[in-house]
Amino acid sequence: MYKKFAAKINDQSRDALTLRGLFEFKKRIAVPIEEVEPAADIMRRFATGAMSFGSISHEAHSTLAIAMNRIGAKSNSGEGGEDEMRFARKRKW
Repeated sequence: MYKKFAAKINDQSRDALTLRGLFEFKKRIAVPIEEVEPAADIMRRFATGAMSFGSISHEAHSTLAIAMNRIGAKSNSGEGGEDEMRFARKRKW
């Protein structure tokens, strides 16, 4: 049953029920890995939206900030500012 379902989803070009079904991809030569930008450089462009403590929980706000810091990306604290514990040099997470 799954194989029938997957075949129907993966080949939508006959029925064109979705935008995906209207696309036709050309076979092209792969880009050499040496020309691909390093992941660390790409991560610097990642950013979270500005969300204050009032819009999401303290835990969610902190988790986003920690995750973005770990991958070298940017997080935005929103209009509420930063939690004072983030100013400490030694973090407890």
